[in-house]
Amino acid sequence: MSLTSDSVHWAIKFVQNHADGDLFPKILEFEAINAIADEFVKLVEGKDLSLFPPGSCRRFIVPKDEIAYRQATQLDPQDSIILTALIYQYGQGIENRRLPKTRVFSYRFQPDANLGLYASQTAWNDFWQSAYQESKKFNTILYCDIADFYNQIYHHTIENQLIASGFPNQTIKWIISLLESTTVGVSRGVPIGPHAIHLIAESTMIPIDNSLFASGINFMRFADDIVIFCNSPSSARRALASIASTLDKQQRLMLQRHKTKFYDTDQFGNLCRSMVEDRPISDEEDQVLKIIKKYSHGNPYAIVYYNAISEEDWRKISGDTISSIIREYIEESEIDYIRLRWFYRRLTQIGHPGAIDISLDNIANLTPCFANICTYLASVQSVEQEQWVQIGEKLLYLLESNEVQGNEYFRLSILSLFTKNQHINHFSNLARQYTSSEPFARREILLSAKQNLAFDWLREYKESYQTMDSWQKTAYIYGFSGFPKDEKMYFLNRLNLSRPFDAVLAKWAKKA
Repeated sequence: MSLTSDSVHWAIKFVQNHADGDLFPKILEFEAINAIADEFVKLVEGKDLSLFPPGSCRRFIVPKDEIAYRQATQLDPQDSIILTALIYQYGQGIENRRLPKTRVFSYRFQPDANLGLYASQTAWNDFWQSAYQESKKFNTILYCDIADFYNQIYHHTIENQLIASGFPNQTIKWIISLLESTTVGVSRGVPIGPHAIHLIAESTMIPIDNSLFASGINFMRFADDIVIFCNSPSSARRALASIASTLDKQQRLMLQRHKTKFYDTDQFGNLCRSMVEDRPISDEEDQVLKIIKKYSHGNPYAIVYYNAISEEDWRKISGDTISSIIREYIEESEIDYIRLRWFYRRLTQIGHPGAIDISLDNIANLTPCFANICTYLASVQSVEQEQWVQIGEKLLYLLESNEVQGNEYFRLSILSLFTKNQHINHFSNLARQYTSSEPFARREILLSAKQNLAFDWLREYKESYQTMDSWQKTAYIYGFSGFPKDEKMYFLNRLNLSRPFDAVLAKWAKKA
C-alpha cells in the first residue's frame, strides 16, 4: 500500500502547526505547502515511495545541560511530511503490540489534529507520579537508563518490528532508506528530533518490554528510563543482572553506569519529586502558571492571545514578576534546566515580553535553554517596534559572542528570529555576512530577506541559485514569491523541479 490522501493532508497540517520536531525552528516553507496542500497530495498519494528518495538532512550539536550535548537531526522538509504521513497511516500497528499505558508511558500513539501524534502531553509527569505511588509498596527501587539509546538502535531491529506491526514492504524500505541517509549508510542509529521517530524507537523496545514482563520483573518505562520495583536489595541486584542481560541479548544495548542506581523508598520519592516538571520554584511562578492554564484550558500547545486575557490577570503577570522567577532559577546553586525549559514553553503560550531582557542578558547561564528562549522570543506579543529594534541589536551582539560563535545550533536559533519578525530589522547587517557565512546561515539570511522585503538584494543571487544546497534553494524559491509576477514566472518556470515539495513551493510562489 502507498500513502493515502487523508494521511498526507494530516501530515501537512501537523508539520505546519507543530513543526517537524522539538529542537529546530519551524520550516517556513511548510506554510506555502499547507496553503495549496491539494497540489502536494496529488503528487504523492498512491505513488510508489521509491519515486521519493530521501533528501539531505541537517545535523547540529545541541546542549542538554551545562556539560552534555547530543546530535540532533532535521529531516529534509519533504521527508518530514512523508514520514509523518506514514506513521499516521500505519502507526496503530505498533501501538497495538505495546504493553499497557500503565507500564509503558512514552509516546503512546493517538494522533490528534490539535495535540499531535501522541496521546498525553503529561506523560513524563504521569510516569514519575505513577512510579512514586507504586514505590510505596516496595523497599528497594532500581532506576536504569539505557546508554545513548537513539544512536544505538539497529536498523535491522526496526525493520523486524515494522514487519511485525503490519507495515507494508514498500513503506519499510522507504523508512530504512531514510534512516540510512541520516547515518551515512551505517545501519545503526535514528535521528534525534523528528516527532515521528519517537514511535519507531518505541517499536524497538517492544521485545525488551515483553521479555522483562515475561520474566516477572515489575517495571515502568518512559523511553530509555526504566524503573524496577523490588522487595529487597538482593532482588534488585538480580533484576539489574536480568535487565542488563536482556538488553545485551536483544539488541546489544547497555545501561548508563552513572545513572543506574538503587534507591530506598524515601530516596526514590525525592527523585520522583525532582523529575516532575510542574513544580513551581515560588508562589509567584505558581500564580503565573495557574493563569496560563486558565486561558489555555490545560492544553500545552494552545496559543493564548493578548486580548483574551483579562486586564486583572495581566497585572498579575508583570514583567518584574517574570524576571524575578527566571532570576530565582539562575541563582540556584544547580540550575534546574528541565524545569526552566518547561517554564519557557509556558511563557511561549502567552507571548509575555517579561522574560526578554533577563534572558538575553544572562544567556551565558542559559545555553541549555537556548532553543526554548528563541521559540519564546518568536512568540512575544504586544511589543513596540522600537523595542524590537533594540532586541535585534542584542541578538546581533550575541551572534558575535564566544558562546554563540562556537556553536552552529546557537547561530541557527538566533538567525531564525530575523526570519519571523521584520520589526527586529537590521537586515543590512545580515546581508553583509551572507557571502562569508556557512550554508545553514545563508538559508536564514535568505529567509530574513523576504521578511524584510529585501527583494532587490535577493535578485542579485539569481545566478547563484544552481550552486546553492537544497535547503538554500527552497528558501530562495520561498523568497522569490515577493518578486513581480513576470519576473517570477520567467525565473521559476526555467527551474527543473522534480521533487513534489519543490514543485509545489514554486507553484505557490508564482501565485503569491
